[in-house]
Amino acid sequence: MSPSPLLAVLGITFLLPSVHTLSCQWGTIEVVRNVSELPLQWTTSQTDCELNEGCQETLVLVENGPQVKLVLSKGCTTREDQEAKVTEHRAGPGLSITSYTRVCRHRDFCNDLSSTVPLWTSPSDAVPGSLRCALCFSNGDCPENAPQHICPAGYTHCYKGVLKLRGGGIATNLRVQGCMPQPGCNLLNGTQVIGSLDVSENCRPRSGMEILECKKGNIETIRDVSDLPVHWTTGWQACGIGEGCQETVVLIVNGPQANVVINKGCTKAQDQEPRVTWHRAGPGLSVVSYTRVCRHRDFCNDLSTTEAFWTPPASEGARGSQQCPICLSNHDCPENAPQQICPAGFTHCYNGVVSLRGGGIFTHLRVQGCMPQPGCNLFNGTQKIGPIGVSEKCNSKSGAHRRDCNWGTLQIVRDASELPLKWTAGEITCDVGDGCQETVMLIKNGPQVNLVLSKGCTTREDQEAKVTEHRAGPGLSITSYTRVCRHRDFCNDLSSTVPLWTSPSDAVPGSLRCALCFSNGDCPENAPQHICPAGYTHCYKGVVRLGGGGIATNLRVQGCMPQPGCNLLNGTQVIGSLDVSENCSPRAAILTCNRGVMLQMARSLSQEPREWTTNAQENCKPGEVCQETLLLIDVGHKALLAGSKGCSSPQRQDAPTVLVHSGPPGVLVASYAWFCSSILCNSAQSSSVLLDSLPRPAAPVPGSQQCPICVNFGGSCSQGSNFITCPNGINHCYTGKIYVQGGGLSATLGVQGCMPESSRSLLNEVQKIGIFSVEEDFEGKMKEHLLLNRGAPACYMAWVVGLGLSVALWCGVFSSLLNPFFHDP
Repeated sequence: MSPSPLLAVLGITFLLPSVHTLSCQWGTIEVVRNVSELPLQWTTSQTDCELNEGCQETLVLVENGPQVKLVLSKGCTTREDQEAKVTEHRAGPGLSITSYTRVCRHRDFCNDLSSTVPLWTSPSDAVPGSLRCALCFSNGDCPENAPQHICPAGYTHCYKGVLKLRGGGIATNLRVQGCMPQPGCNLLNGTQVIGSLDVSENCRPRSGMEILECKKGNIETIRDVSDLPVHWTTGWQACGIGEGCQETVVLIVNGPQANVVINKGCTKAQDQEPRVTWHRAGPGLSVVSYTRVCRHRDFCNDLSTTEAFWTPPASEGARGSQQCPICLSNHDCPENAPQQICPAGFTHCYNGVVSLRGGGIFTHLRVQGCMPQPGCNLFNGTQKIGPIGVSEKCNSKSGAHRRDCNWGTLQIVRDASELPLKWTAGEITCDVGDGCQETVMLIKNGPQVNLVLSKGCTTREDQEAKVTEHRAGPGLSITSYTRVCRHRDFCNDLSSTVPLWTSPSDAVPGSLRCALCFSNGDCPENAPQHICPAGYTHCYKGVVRLGGGGIATNLRVQGCMPQPGCNLLNGTQVIGSLDVSENCSPRAAILTCNRGVMLQMARSLSQEPREWTTNAQENCKPGEVCQETLLLIDVGHKALLAGSKGCSSPQRQDAPTVLVHSGPPGVLVASYAWFCSSILCNSAQSSSVLLDSLPRPAAPVPGSQQCPICVNFGGSCSQGSNFITCPNGINHCYTGKIYVQGGGLSATLGVQGCMPESSRSLLNEVQKIGIFSVEEDFEGKMKEHLLLNRGAPACYMAWVVGLGLSVALWCGVFSSLLNPFFHDP
């Protein structure tokens, strides 16, 4: 399984139709016109709002001499109704700003302003003064020799700044130069909000290190071709130094339908002029893309419609005799999909799944339609479009289908006023037979809410979407949403808290005050106090444990409860993929650690880092800490790496420890150990934590001594071990065993190799390596005291890499099973 990046909360919202909602005019306009062209008129698109949303419209006119900048935003809003209002933020002559704002709910499309008439009257001629100022309205840089303008009488200063407008689908940095009656950076006259727009200004000169701002967002939608061209707006982001703006649009047209994928954001890629590419031309299935990378101005990735690179064909063309099912769907295609007559010359039916991944896009599109030739080649060999990777599969589904699911975890605390929250997820391909699961848990505590989310694969049986109120508010409350499904890929597609969240009504306050806390660490001694609702008579103080589905959290909670006791969960022990429990002892020393055992054998383990991650966690016993330990033995051309993560009794250790117990020339034995006391702190991702600290000696000069080499975890080395020529100066061959126990591992490691005469022992009487207890037996000279019980070990799961065996169960007979697999590659 190869999961994509973890789940994230986005600031971009795409509205979908909903019953009993308002329809509003929708769209944005930003233009510069000559004053002589006013009044201006326009038309916009429309959208269906979410429940309780109203319609808004915001119009701003910035006049600068003979020119005027018009900024218009229409759409849905959660703000309260507001009658139509005209505001003169700065009066002319000279630079002036006027706005029109409105919010309404009394009928559909009530935001119906269609011209500048309500806020525009032709100005009377101003008496000219003596000051001349450069004149500029530009989304890019103003020219160095901008045209000069004679200012009105009484205007004594030249303005030069950047007017920033954000919100309502607008993201503009407008560079302005013109006439002002006084000095300063105050074109906005103190205004910070105009309707749906946040406004600000900046009059500092640009620096060479100034970062670029770009349009940002992802849109994936299927539309009828008759609805094209599609128009859109997105959010914005500030880029890193040196980054540019990119935009990528992919349009897949299939008969009467089209799939539109839009990606905008920052990029490190080099500038690229706008490019339209026909990956497959129609008729029949067609694919066209638009890509661009730019740095010449803020928000230069401002394509807002498909009209720039695609128009419907004038005619369908001649029809042939081939008939194919037609389908364009993010779900499964129906078994009896509608048939279409293919264009003349189209002789084959395409049936595949197109995957688009990258730049925040994760789409699996099922496609059926007409093609001029056989094969799985809808994209004509294209594998990358902008930041989006492209692939396709055309194998028909079978009972052994591996389902794709949304995947990721999220744990955050937010103010209740910020809900509902929305998110997007990564993706994962599950094992055969697995389904998709999603678990959402909301714990409300006064003005705050803790959100825990898990999505991924599961072996559990299907379960319809279910909302459960484990503890009702006011005060501390817990609500969950759970679902398991297999009816289609990515069926675990919940993307917001809407199904399990309604804004609570105001509770009558009581007399009890309780400390308020949500924390993965310790709650502060002087946590803020909260007035509990009437009837709440006790203060809760405990630790809620959540484990499973990629979640491992110990959440410390303080708040209001209607009765005493440690029963916040109201008896609940399992919520979807999560095991839940609570502990209210005065100071529960609770810690959760990564847990797992690793065993690897390969030639290059001391040169090339290997992945060291686990899929499991464990809750420690009181007083325990987390540990991770690595032991490396390299005899030359063969090496063994053993690792352990889990809970441990505490050790005195301020930082990770790397030790070289014996080193070149000869057998290399080195170790890494780390003990820590914060949640999941044993989180090293690879063996580089050990390898990066090892010495890198020059290649040795070969000598005359030859020694057998062997390293295995099955006991003694065999008589038929391979031989190696030792480095010059070595005249001794080592033969011995190292007994290792602890951290889920119990093994006898057989070792043979070259060793300097001056150092016969590999461990030099070391008896403890991290979590491992170790004992060495070489040349029959084992210490009388044995630290280890070398009876048959319990069964452990071992991970063996690079030797033909991917996963093996390690029990008492494991050593005999390994012999056929461990050999020189």
